Amino acid sequence: MNATTTDHGSRTQEQRSSATRHQLLQATFECLVELGYARTSTPEVLRRTGISRGALLHHYPTRTDLVVAAVDYVFARQLDAFRHNFKKLPAAEERGEAAVELLWQTMSGDTYYAWLELVVAARTDAVLRAKIHEVNTRFDQDAAGLYEELFPGVEQRPEGGSLSLSFAFATLGGLAVSAIHEDPERVRRIVDVLKRLSAMFDASNKTPGS
Repeated sequence: MNATTTDHGSRTQEQRSSATRHQLLQATFECLVELGYARTSTPEVLRRTGISRGALLHHYPTRTDLVVAAVDYVFARQLDAFRHNFKKLPAAEERGEAAVELLWQTMSGDTYYAWLELVVAARTDAVLRAKIHEVNTRFDQDAAGLYEELFPGVEQRPEGGSLSLSFAFATLGGLAVSAIHEDPERVRRIVDVLKRLSAMFDASNKTPGS
C-alpha cells in the first residue's frame, strides 16, 4: 500500500487538510489583492472556496490568523520561485544585477501589495502587528539564508551581505509604493540604477583574475 494513500487509493486526511489550507490561503491572498485588507472577510473566502466555516475555523481560528498565514504562505512560494529562477540564469549573467531584477519582479507584483495591506493595517492593530512581525522576521532570515546560498561568502563583504540585502528590500519596497502612481519609465530607470550599484559592489569585491 502506498504510504500516502488509503487502501482505496483516496487521499489521506493530511492530504485533504493540506488541500483545504491551500484553497483557503490562495483565496485569502486573492481577496487581499483584489479587495484590500478591510474588505477581506471570512464569509468572502468561504464563498470563493465553498469550504465550510467549521473547516476554516479548524485551521485558522481568527481572521487575523488567516490573512497572516496567507501572506506567509505566498512569501515561501516566492522565495522558492526566486531560487529556481536565479539558478536557471546563464553562467555569464551578471548575477548581482539579475538578482535585483528578479527581486523587483517579485516586489512590484501582487505579493508585495498584499503584504503592504497588512503592514498598513497593523499600524493601529497590535495583534496583527505582532503576527506580521513574526512573519517578517522569519522571511528576513530565510531571505538572508538564500542570499548566502546564491552568493557564497557574501557576509564577508565590506558592505555586509545582510545589510546590502536590507538596502535592496527597502529601496525596492519604497519604489513599489511609488510605482502605484509614478511614471513607469522613471520607475524603470531607478531599478536600473540599483542594478548598476549592485554591479559596482560585485566588481569591488572581485579579486584580480577572478
